[in-house]
Amino acid sequence: MKRLALTFVVLLMGIMSIQAQCSRCGGEGVIRETCLPCHGEGTWTCESCRGSGTQQCYTCHGSGQLTCSYCDGTGKRGDDVCYNCQGNPSFRCELCRGTGEITCRECDGKRYKQCYHCGGSGTKVWRCPECIAAGRI
Repeated sequence: MKRLALTFVVLLMGIMSIQAQCSRCGGEGVIRETCLPCHGEGTWTCESCRGSGTQQCYTCHGSGQLTCSYCDGTGKRGDDVCYNCQGNPSFRCELCRGTGEITCRECDGKRYKQCYHCGGSGTKVWRCPECIAAGRI
């Protein structure tokens, strides 16, 4: 029994010594490649604002003006002047300050977002399928 165990160990050591370094990963066990979705940049243009950093104001829908909701923009309430808008039914939107645009809520005005495929590194790292991350074949 001891001789069989010793033979097995010698055989196993011989197999281990003939293993070569994996040519695909260079013995690292992982493969590093440029991230394809972000082209190695680590970021990509924000889809919500298309890279402008701003979006259309959701309160005034980009007009920069709001209409008095009490008088429905007529300036009157019955025969009297509307007391809410004082006869001036259109006023500046305070959210966008009359510009019609607000800072993009998705990218916070940065115009780009971090790539979630590579975590912003620009490099995709994955286990070597050739050597199953062992580094040797």
